[in-house]
Amino acid sequence: MTHSLDPDPALDPDASPGRRVLPGARSAAPAAPLADTDLAEEIELYTDVVVAASESDGPLPEGELDRVLGVDGD
Repeated sequence: MTHSLDPDPALDPDASPGRRVLPGARSAAPAAPLADTDLAEEIELYTDVVVAASESDGPLPEGELDRVLGVDGD
């Protein structure tokens, strides 16, 4: 069984070039964007920590980690 990376628009008019479509698969209507503010905040904190750690010459000092996370280090 072979799968085309460029689906036939006659078979799947909603498919974009380079999107893999299995034979017989149907395109679903676009779903509403998911809104998970807790997850978005977690990802932002994680990103901030990764950026700070990558800019540090050594292990990230605890005080700097607290600053990046926005917590009181006391």
